[in-house]
Amino acid sequence: MKKKAVSILLTVTMAAAMLSGCGNNAGSASGNTSASSDGAATESGKAATEDFSNIKVGAIGSFGKDDGGWTQAQYTGIVNALSELGISEDNLEFVDNVAETGTDFTNAAEGLVADGCNIIIGASTGYKSAIEELSSKYPDIQFAQADGTSMNGNLCGYQIRSYEGMFLCGYISALMSDQDDLGYSAGQPEASVIQGINAFALGAKYANPNATVRVVWANSWYDPTAEADCANSLISLGIKCIGINASSPAIPQACEAAKVLCTGYHVDMKDYAPDAVMVSYMWNWTPIFEDIIEQYAADGTPKDTSYYWGAEENCSTISDINMDIVPQDVADKVHDIQQKIASGELDVLAGEIKDNQGNVIVKEGETMSDEVNRSMDFLVDNVIGQLP
Repeated sequence: MKKKAVSILLTVTMAAAMLSGCGNNAGSASGNTSASSDGAATESGKAATEDFSNIKVGAIGSFGKDDGGWTQAQYTGIVNALSELGISEDNLEFVDNVAETGTDFTNAAEGLVADGCNIIIGASTGYKSAIEELSSKYPDIQFAQADGTSMNGNLCGYQIRSYEGMFLCGYISALMSDQDDLGYSAGQPEASVIQGINAFALGAKYANPNATVRVVWANSWYDPTAEADCANSLISLGIKCIGINASSPAIPQACEAAKVLCTGYHVDMKDYAPDAVMVSYMWNWTPIFEDIIEQYAADGTPKDTSYYWGAEENCSTISDINMDIVPQDVADKVHDIQQKIASGELDVLAGEIKDNQGNVIVKEGETMSDEVNRSMDFLVDNVIGQLP
């Protein structure tokens, strides 16, 4: 389970990890296609004919809805989707701090069913097994699961192509660093986190072919002490620019104290460390949640759409660049790469890509499949370190 983020919309300016040993059928919405199987969604992202009066959304998160990270980003995305569709926030019941283990999720979801929720969102990746069972039990309710890949008629899966935004974080880091060596503090050794490390490293290499990324692991989704220890271990090696996958501001704050630059994650972390955070990777779940609600409201029938949206759909985003730190010419280069990613001109997972054991993962002229990029168990060739 990943833990934190908030949303920011992406336009022309649109603007997934620490040293080893530290501390029905609706069809597919993945790729560059519309999630709408029946054409209900309009070009503006809204549908003109849906009746939302009976919509009641229930959602469950593993941390607080104001945690400053993953859960907050999910909550914000749902609230914004309701607002965009003209649905009162009174029609949302969000249950937070629900553990991924035991029966906590099932109990919370049963409560949402009893309260009349007809759309239920599992906003943490650890709920997958439990939500699959519940979706079979309640076939008339629309369920949606973060990072879900098992659809069964009334269960959607949704995820964001975070590698696109993380590529930009690596790109700006290499541009801003006065040395080839960069650092990366990672959370859990889970596929989405590994994807973020690799995307960061590929972005750094795009800016500087000699760039390397030394990775350290906190081995936790949320542990400020371990995260700070990881940052300091990188800083002690003389690394001056650090990318992160973390759920607290501990790394940016450690970087600021050491006068080292970093990127943020989940939310815009600039306010935590204004002299260190250049830019933050941010999730924008709003377009996905809008579509889930619209698709259900169109005919009152649950769908099993698989969403894997990215920059093109305004989902994989970065915060405003911190212009108090980043020069205009660097910001301009980042914005240019953003636009190329969003338009499809730049495929950040195009070959040749090798792992750091010398194996060719993607051949020249080919691109990485979604199956591979969503199940990464390797580190690319300019990453120094190994998987725990």
